[in-house]
Amino acid sequence: MAKTVKYLRHIVAHLEKRYGCEKTRAIMSKAMERYEEILDENKDEPKEYHIHTHMRIYPAIAVFDAMTSEGINRKEVADFLNDYYRWRASGMAPKIKALFKIPLLYKIVPKFFFNMTQKTFGPQMGFTSKDQYLSKDEMRFNMTKCPYHDKCTHYGCPEIVKGYCDADDICYGNMHPKLSWERTKTLGYGFDVCDFKVRVVKKI
Repeated sequence: MAKTVKYLRHIVAHLEKRYGCEKTRAIMSKAMERYEEILDENKDEPKEYHIHTHMRIYPAIAVFDAMTSEGINRKEVADFLNDYYRWRASGMAPKIKALFKIPLLYKIVPKFFFNMTQKTFGPQMGFTSKDQYLSKDEMRFNMTKCPYHDKCTHYGCPEIVKGYCDADDICYGNMHPKLSWERTKTLGYGFDVCDFKVRVVKKI
């Protein structure tokens, strides 16, 4: 499998543990076929979208469709895929936390997050946000349009967006004792916005 479908390569072991090798082979065969279909259906989308769509969103949709076509209840499928993506995030969280062993690095996080959002989660990649705010110690904005939510909804599986939302909390919720990650709602959980906020805590 291509490097761009790491999601699909890594999910095999999780499927085998839950459903056995034979069932997994059937699921993955259908998933790879469905993934190629979805890529073709979206072949005209901007290349900037691909880091999100090709690597994360479309693979999940493909597996969702493959698992449900194999007769697995859609709630069970959604729970499985959300747990899988939380697992992926749990591997990244310690790496992020380890970075903050560098003294005072936490102080630049609000500005870094703000700039990263503009570059990687901006309009050129299908996201829309409003109410952007940046100061020395705080960054916040409200995301009103998200391709994770939009694409999964379009393909009939909005319930798998929660895993992506939870992955953010896992990765960024415990970066450093002097950093506060304060998102309280997301599009994936049925709210009207994702209210991102990161701030430096003055006292602990």
